[in-house]
Amino acid sequence: MVSFGQALSVEDKASGGRVKGLWCYKAELDATRAVYTGYTMTWELWTVPLLQYLTAQREARAAAALEINQEVMRLLYYQNSLYLTVPGDIRRAIVKWAYQYLKDGTAPFPFAGSMGSDSYQFTVDFERDTFLKENVNIHADMGAYNAAHNTEKASRRTAKRFADLTGDRWTTAELRAQGFSDRNIKTFCKDGLIKKLYQGRYQRIFV
Repeated sequence: MVSFGQALSVEDKASGGRVKGLWCYKAELDATRAVYTGYTMTWELWTVPLLQYLTAQREARAAAALEINQEVMRLLYYQNSLYLTVPGDIRRAIVKWAYQYLKDGTAPFPFAGSMGSDSYQFTVDFERDTFLKENVNIHADMGAYNAAHNTEKASRRTAKRFADLTGDRWTTAELRAQGFSDRNIKTFCKDGLIKKLYQGRYQRIFV
């Protein structure tokens, strides 16, 4: 499942949405479909371009570490028209190895032998197997949610505070004597819990 700019969850309980295994494959696309074909692959063959690149960088000592790491990742995920899915733990081990190899030129690659990549094939028909979902602005949605949530929390706080108020009519001094601030009084009026009769005089609103 692939989503572009969508707030879609692509997860399952077993993998948490992450890549579960290595798969070396070729992707062939046209206007109506995409055909994905898996290839068996060994680490010894796949790492040849990585080793060649890192060895050249050690000798040149010109590129920055970040730039080198980006190129290593590109070579890890794609080379010779083939792609490779890489689980996070394997990727992290290779990044660590690449930095060490740049230092000493002798660090052994952490993996060897078959990748366990299966040679199956599947096709995605764009007409039959895909659909368009209306895009959403997740930031706007979250902003609206937070605003509504904060308003709800404020209302609960006000209601809890108002429950402590005794009496039906008060002066400003009497409200303050019960421990309510001018801000509390203003909020009670705004929320329709009390009303201001005239300067310094308030009355409870009964619903």
